[in-house]
Order: sequence, then C-alpha cells, then structure tokens
Amino acid sequence: MPDSHAYRHVQTYTTLWVILLACAGFGGYMIWLEATSGSGESPLGLLVLVCSLEGGLLLLGRLVITVHPHELRWQFGYVGWPRWSVPLEEIVQLEPVQTSFALGSGIRGPAQHRLYNVTMGGTALRLHLRDGRTVTLGTPEPARLASFIEPRLPAADH
Repeated sequence: MPDSHAYRHVQTYTTLWVILLACAGFGGYMIWLEATSGSGESPLGLLVLVCSLEGGLLLLGRLVITVHPHELRWQFGYVGWPRWSVPLEEIVQLEPVQTSFALGSGIRGPAQHRLYNVTMGGTALRLHLRDGRTVTLGTPEPARLASFIEPRLPAADH
C-alpha cells in the first residue's frame, strides 16, 4: 500500500552537487596525473573517488518534505536516510522565516534549534514544538507548506 501524503516538495541540493562535481574534476585530474606516471594504483583511486561522490549525493543530494495525515516528515538524499519526523500534534506554532546566507546549507545548529536547508540562506518554515525545540525547514514555499500543516493541527492549538 503506498504511503499517502497531502504535500510533497523536493529540492535539489545544488550547492552540494556543484562542490562534488568540482571535487570529481579535481580528483579525476589527479588520478589521471598518477596514471600517466605509470602507477598501477589509479584504478583503485578512481573507484574510491566515484564511490565517495556517489555516496555523498545518494545521502544528501536533495531535501524532501512531506505532510502526512498525522506527521510531518523530511529527509535528505535518495535512499531515505537520514530522515526525521514530527507528529503534527507536537507543533504549537508555525513561523515563516528568512535564513541567513552565513548559516550555510545542510543540517545546522544544536538539537534544540535545528535547521535543515539545501540553500545558502532563503525562506524557511520554523516549527515551534511543545517541548521547546524549534525545527526550521528551508523551503521556497513556506506559506504553502504551512497551509498544508495548519488544518491538520489539533483544533485547540490554532
């Protein structure tokens, strides 16, 4: 039975793709230089390079946010891990925010105030949770994401 969701948004982690492609180019050039010197280790080096870069993209190459009937989920990459979720009943407030370019991208901040973002700054939706934690999800459409979450929150909280 397929997993049903009301909202799904996929964002490519463009910064990571650019960085890893640049690393691939540089690493490939270094391996080529090694191969031209007559070393027999270049095939192993190429294998390690390719596996490392593909692994990075498989694990972190995109951010997927989904709203389910009773849960908000988000995950990085294409293999479904790492992933997180919050029961909608734990959300007490939604706040559209602007993240700073200086914060960078990726998974940032302490566990109490974590940011999940695939852009260098930009718009996001901050979730204030019952236990005092905040979770900030980078998204180009914070109002739309909030419009899918708010109707699913417990009636007494909004």
